[in-house]
Amino acid sequence: MSTHSDFGADYAAEQLARQRSPLRRLIKARYVQRVLRHVQGPTIDVGCGAGQILEKLPAGSVGLEVNPYLIASLRERGLNVRQIDATGDRINLAGIVSGQYRTLVLSHVLEHFVHAEAVLQRLLQDCAILGLDTVIVVVPGLAGYQSDATHRTFVHPDWLSQHDLQRQGQFALAEQDWFPVNAAWPGRYFAYHELHLVYRRNAA
Repeated sequence: MSTHSDFGADYAAEQLARQRSPLRRLIKARYVQRVLRHVQGPTIDVGCGAGQILEKLPAGSVGLEVNPYLIASLRERGLNVRQIDATGDRINLAGIVSGQYRTLVLSHVLEHFVHAEAVLQRLLQDCAILGLDTVIVVVPGLAGYQSDATHRTFVHPDWLSQHDLQRQGQFALAEQDWFPVNAAWPGRYFAYHELHLVYRRNAA
């Protein structure tokens, strides 16, 4: 995972400034609501950033974040956040108690890994062990992917097929759509176009 700037104070300040912008908050709210429609019960928000999703999650939820400055800011707001190890090609869920959470959100994180397919496979395996029911993955469309030099893997439906990621162990891909327009082509021009993937445990 590329994290050379994700730990810094400047990165945290930029993320927090974006969150405070009234216009950005209004726009972001639509994207957050799109994720929340799939959330059930206490949730793990991996890479929670400035907390736009985390602050709307059900009681008992937790955020995992790499940036200590963001963690400090979120804790000041009363949010439950833990430090996460961002090295290697695995998302470390150590310390998460089995049966405590039902949903995991991975929003704009997977594309930062070189071996994203292995990361997703291991994450789904870990979520099954922990008893989670739903894993929500959000990744950028093509323009959004190309807009950030720290992005390493372009995740798209063909990529999922190439790596047999429609089903992994106890989890199966239950929903797959684009937002805000449910088609891939706007993502070639619009940086804020996203692909939403919803995995459910024991999905048919």
